[in-house]
Amino acid sequence: MTTLSCVGAGRLGRTLCRLLSEHVTIGQIINSGQPSARQAIDFIGSGTAATMETAVPADLWMIATPDSQIEAAYQALLASGTVHGGAVVFHCSGSTSSSVLAPAQENISVASVHPVHSFANPQQSLETFSGSHCAIEGQAEAVAQLQPLFKSIGALPFAIDSQQKALYHSATVMACNYLVSLLDTSQQMLTAAGADNSHGNILGSLIRQTLDNYLSTGATAALTGPIARGDSATVANHLQAFNGHEQADLWQQVYSALGNATLPISQRQGQASEQQLQQIEQLLKPSDKKN
Repeated sequence: MTTLSCVGAGRLGRTLCRLLSEHVTIGQIINSGQPSARQAIDFIGSGTAATMETAVPADLWMIATPDSQIEAAYQALLASGTVHGGAVVFHCSGSTSSSVLAPAQENISVASVHPVHSFANPQQSLETFSGSHCAIEGQAEAVAQLQPLFKSIGALPFAIDSQQKALYHSATVMACNYLVSLLDTSQQMLTAAGADNSHGNILGSLIRQTLDNYLSTGATAALTGPIARGDSATVANHLQAFNGHEQADLWQQVYSALGNATLPISQRQGQASEQQLQQIEQLLKPSDKKN
């Protein structure tokens, strides 16, 4: 059976190892320390704790370290002599391409596989990973082996241009990480407004409805609210309401940036007139740039 060893079995690494363990033999787990490696092995259910010095060859090497450590981990693997001819080495970074794994030794193929999935809770990810898309790029030999392997755990691999990896990753960060930041900012505003949140998350149903609408109909049909209808008076009231609050400057920057991103969607929708959208655009400008 194909063997897979992992360098950096954190939340992402240990989750993928656990899922893949039904289709490959998990070999070594190389973490920053033995306790961490043992915790990962307990979660995965198989594997052996190792170091770069004690590791033995594997057919597949997954590097799931933080981005800044990928190249060093790869070079350490090469220096250890444990990566044999015919092996595939891949990392799981979203923003870094497989070029960080160059130069590859003869008969070693490299790639990157980035799951479009949040691994905040590894146990939960075991249940929800199936159906997740995975961006994959790299050398043809590596891609040819990794695509069917990830499909076997329910992933939906798609090709990504190596040169556009950072732009691709910025999109996923906006949709995942920055969505959390946006919702936290909204919650701060609710709290400042004196809203009683003791009965649960006031925003919860609104968030779910909005995401459902977006996913089922797309941005143009899903957009509602003051900018969609060209309501400049409401936008002006919102901006005025931030004044006097400790986070006023940040709130205004976030609101204005997202408002500007909303204008072209409203324009496509066609409910608001060009004059109304121009008035809103003027309101959203920083004070020193307004006419």
